[in-house]
Amino acid sequence: MHRFSREARRRWLSSSSSFLSKPIPTTEIQAQPSQKINTHEHQLEIANAIRPSYQSQTPLLIPKLISKCDAIYFWRSLDYWRAAVPNNMPVDVELGSYNSGNKVSLEFGDYLNYLSKSIEEDEQHQEQTAYLAQNELFTEVQRDVPIPQFCSEQSFNVGEGKLYHSMLWLGPRNTVSPLHYDPLDNLLMQIVGTKRVLLYPPDKSNVSDNNPGWHYAGFNGNQYNTSDVDVEHPNLEKHPNFQTAPTPYECVIGPGDVLYIPAKWWHHVRSLSWSASANVWWR
Repeated sequence: MHRFSREARRRWLSSSSSFLSKPIPTTEIQAQPSQKINTHEHQLEIANAIRPSYQSQTPLLIPKLISKCDAIYFWRSLDYWRAAVPNNMPVDVELGSYNSGNKVSLEFGDYLNYLSKSIEEDEQHQEQTAYLAQNELFTEVQRDVPIPQFCSEQSFNVGEGKLYHSMLWLGPRNTVSPLHYDPLDNLLMQIVGTKRVLLYPPDKSNVSDNNPGWHYAGFNGNQYNTSDVDVEHPNLEKHPNFQTAPTPYECVIGPGDVLYIPAKWWHHVRSLSWSASANVWWR
């Protein structure tokens, strides 16, 4: 049976937003050092913990699951990133304010210079940010992150065992992924810093131009899976249906935490500090 750990509840209560929300179900697994992470016994324990939530398609937080992996020690150092990944590696970076959709291609070394300055100045209230979002995880650092084996091995019986993508998210405080859903199941692994995550269940209503749903996905040039609503500051004159949105789950994830986000669950993510995360999509 899943429960809310004392740490998860403390985080939720201390950072809870002004709107109504509820904590995400939590289960605990003892973290293992890097040399033991990939043992069959540990991987089976992880699969057994995730399986009920996967079958019911409900979110689950596993605090500190990967808190002893190499990424926890190395990724907090920008010098490590400079040594591990070529400075001229091209990366895609999201620029601008909330949900602007502006993207540019930079060299990784230039982005690290920006991030270093941003961390040093600790620009808490900056409205313009540069977010290295949704880039394929660099080959040079893939071994730092222990991706659960059930994502790629069907024998663990958590889906089909088909791993589609491993992604990197790197940025300063206040980077935001606007409310959206993904068509595949998702494991979000927090490595450096903290992020607040809001989760809303899938909308099973028949959405159309005349019935935009509570999320207004696809409106004003957004993609079909991206909401037009700024859930932190909703404009109810523009989006009156948002008043009917279900109560979201909310949590703050920190280094070593792993969050399971089921396919088609809406989620909004804000970094509360400079942050490094990885995620995998699998089926």
